Amino acid sequence: MLINMDSSSATAQGRSRQRAFTLIELLVTITILGIFAAIAVPNFTQFINNNRTQAFNNEMLSLLQYARSTAVEQRQLIKVCKEDTGWTVRKKTCSEDPLRTLDLPANVNISADKSDITYRYNGTASTTTLYTCRDNEFANGFTIMVRSSGSVRSWARGKTGPEATDAMTTCASEQQETESDD
Repeated sequence: MLINMDSSSATAQGRSRQRAFTLIELLVTITILGIFAAIAVPNFTQFINNNRTQAFNNEMLSLLQYARSTAVEQRQLIKVCKEDTGWTVRKKTCSEDPLRTLDLPANVNISADKSDITYRYNGTASTTTLYTCRDNEFANGFTIMVRSSGSVRSWARGKTGPEATDAMTTCASEQQETESDD
């Protein structure tokens, strides 16, 4: 058995061999990560915007359900009124003090075929359709239907009903009435 007593090999055996990435390997890795980030960021931004629109639609749905339950509980007319900055729930008329408000976030709009929705003491309501959209993207918008029975239904993203052919084609309501059917 031969043992090499060279001083340089003795120090090499005492230390573990260091390993590292070369500059080219690091540049290739950073370039690939940059390409993935460039692809992912726009999709992620759209995902966040779609979730914000859906969250606001759910808040509007909750506001309508609150108005209905308040009308039944207090046994009086409750109005959901459209305003410049959002929607409010008020007793009897749109000039009363608000019970609850819902402010419109930036770039989100709700159009309706009526300027106010009336809930009666028995839970019935004026029939209305509302469209929730962000930047007028109807494919990513939502439709809320208020039926005369007072029930409120929200359809899936980009839909106006349960059928496959019920696709949203606009973010604006067909007609805008200034008076509701009380």
